[in-house]
Amino acid sequence: MATGMARDLLKNEVATLPEPIAAEVLDFVLFMKARHAEDAFLWQQVEAARARRREHPEEVTTVTAEEWDAVTANLVNTD
Repeated sequence: MATGMARDLLKNEVATLPEPIAAEVLDFVLFMKARHAEDAFLWQQVEAARARRREHPEEVTTVTAEEWDAVTANLVNTD
C-alpha cells in the first residue's frame, strides 16, 4: 500500500470514529511512535558499540559459556 494512500485511508477512518475510540487510536499511534524511536535509538547504540569494537579490538574479550559462568559465579543478583 502506498504511503499517501495509507495516510488518506487513516484520516478518513479516524474522522468517523467516536471520541473514546479516537482517544484509544491516538494512544496506539503514540505508542507505535515511541516504540520505533526506541528501536532506532537501540540500533544506533548497537552500531556505535560495533564500531568501537572494530576500532579497539584489543579491548574485546571473548569467553565460552563455561568461562563466563566461572567468572560470574560469585556475583549475587540483588533484584
